[in-house]
Amino acid sequence: MKFIYPEFLVALLLIGIPILIHFLHFKRYKTVYFSQVNFLKTVKEESRKKNNLKQLLILLCRILTVAALVFVFSQPYFPTNKEAKNLAKKLVAIYVDNSFSMKQEGDQGILLEQAKSRAMEIAQSYGPATRFLLIDNQQQPESRQILSQSQLISKLGSIHESPVQLALSKIHQSLYNRLQQEGAKAEKNIYLISDFQSYATDLNAFIKDTSIYTYLIPLTGQSTNNLLIDSCWFETPGHKKNREEILSVRIQNQSNQSYQNVPVRLKINDTIKAINNLSIEPEATEEIQLTYKNNQAGIHRGIVELDDYPIVYDNHYYFSYTVQSKNRVLAISQPNDLTNSKLEALFKADENIDFETIAVNKIQVSQFKNYQCIYLLNLENLSSGLIGSLKQFVEQGGSLAVFPGINSQLSSYNQLFAGLNAGRLVAADSTQLRMETVNYNHSLFDKVFLHEKQDLELPQVSYSFRTNTNSRSLETSLVEFNNRQSAVSEFHAGLGRLYQFNFPLDDEKTNFTQQAIFVPLIYNIALNSFAPQDIQYEIKNDLVLNLSFNEAQRPTNTQTLLLDNGKQQFRIPVINRLNNQLRIDPGQAIQQAGFYDLYSNEHQLRTLAFNFSREESRSSTQDAQQLNQVLSSLNNPTITIIEGSDSDFVQQLLIANEGTQLWKMFLFLALFFLAMEVLISRFWEIIVKR
Repeated sequence: MKFIYPEFLVALLLIGIPILIHFLHFKRYKTVYFSQVNFLKTVKEESRKKNNLKQLLILLCRILTVAALVFVFSQPYFPTNKEAKNLAKKLVAIYVDNSFSMKQEGDQGILLEQAKSRAMEIAQSYGPATRFLLIDNQQQPESRQILSQSQLISKLGSIHESPVQLALSKIHQSLYNRLQQEGAKAEKNIYLISDFQSYATDLNAFIKDTSIYTYLIPLTGQSTNNLLIDSCWFETPGHKKNREEILSVRIQNQSNQSYQNVPVRLKINDTIKAINNLSIEPEATEEIQLTYKNNQAGIHRGIVELDDYPIVYDNHYYFSYTVQSKNRVLAISQPNDLTNSKLEALFKADENIDFETIAVNKIQVSQFKNYQCIYLLNLENLSSGLIGSLKQFVEQGGSLAVFPGINSQLSSYNQLFAGLNAGRLVAADSTQLRMETVNYNHSLFDKVFLHEKQDLELPQVSYSFRTNTNSRSLETSLVEFNNRQSAVSEFHAGLGRLYQFNFPLDDEKTNFTQQAIFVPLIYNIALNSFAPQDIQYEIKNDLVLNLSFNEAQRPTNTQTLLLDNGKQQFRIPVINRLNNQLRIDPGQAIQQAGFYDLYSNEHQLRTLAFNFSREESRSSTQDAQQLNQVLSSLNNPTITIIEGSDSDFVQQLLIANEGTQLWKMFLFLALFFLAMEVLISRFWEIIVKR
């Protein structure tokens, strides 16, 4: 047994007080001789013995009460992990949570500053020979260095807020591995100082090892109202010039108060494009829409913002995208087939479409990546190489429109359709059919017709293909025949789309090209063919970007790219490249939300938008009581909680370091002995008579 305050043991001298009182109150009897008192001697001697026993028991109780009280103030304890305590070498790992949630005010100031203060107190509670590890959410390489006490205290001053929040199990794993590398013959402890965000607190995943003890130090912030922009997205995947854009914005109210008429602003290239007033109830989520037009081609930088205090990092949401000046479209047909002339006449001199035609025997499949849309017109057979290239083209975001021909080998088409999980062509049908139903709600027909016209003249066909679609296919019927068979269907595959026309593009078999539906359907397929764009990325430690480029944008064979946010420039290594796909690793270069221009040899490739994670804004924290409830279900004796906000933190720290507390037991004993003294004093006669 050891003592936290051994100096209080001097108070054991107070035991002399009850002893002194005992002797001062001891009664000396005077002998008086009588002639015949022999019969009283026996009674007298018996009473004296009982009285002496009573006085001795009271004295003993008083001595034990004083001693127990002295032990209470001396804070006795039994050391834990005795084997480790006997080791001279000590290794201590400290994690300071520096995520955005640690910017909140606590009862003793900003949580991050309080965390750094606690880390300093931990370091000072150990001897000068102790060696330390100090890490935060940044996980910088220098965090693996072993530090002295003075070096750790100095390094604490360089810890600043970070947009990154790591899972605690990952932090614990990192510290555990590093401590184990330093050798087995050392006392090892881990301290985690945090507000313990619920989404990052995964205590069940901690490593259980009795050679390393873990101490959780929770810090609790004051309740703060917060209105945040959770996310933004576009209703349609692509962007084109002079087209109306609809941006959806999800906003969350993380407070118990309502907000009325809060202005939500949209800026595109530093110009306010839309404003929408928001009213939202407590703890609610609302979605609003902001509408505007792209007036020009090129890179567009967008910001959605609102005003809310004191938490401001989630008041802005950045996004970026590129509006292409033209979509490149390719039509593939049989040699000497004039079918493509219908499409050529449609797209000729169109400012939004760059149209090309090619015979099937002259195609170069390696060039498919430079187009956004491909039309297959009445091809008789699809080679295996062509099928594989078309499948890859669609899965990477291209649009493919297919018209099977009268003389087509259906097996080769079905091989393509199977690869894209589309409908299978069963057989040709020479029955006279009429297109009857049009899906006017589809984006291809958006604002094409003023209303759904019942008297709209639709095409007729005398040659079509019956299809069979499996239940796993993502099919959307665009136009149906009067026999309820699909005439035109859309299938999603990977990042792209397949448009399956179940009739040939042949004027002898259909009047499709002569009807009003031909132009909007064929034209909008080409116009709405867009390469997929990620409008924003979330800042995190393990961020890896997969970027797609067309032929004109493709960077040269450089090993690094340049990121520039207007204030700083970063060289980003290229991990690998495949065709027009580029994989880059920004590492921890991205620490601020905003726009970053990506360059290759001074040529700007695109602008990337980065946002802080909203997890910290949405998540709740866990206090000591909640953590204790979790620990009770885990049965992990190597984890202990120390109240980080208590004024006696240092005393708790010493107790946790040294072992099991005994002061409560001695307090109970002091009360017990005091009660025994009272009982003996008041009920001794009753006890003796029995």
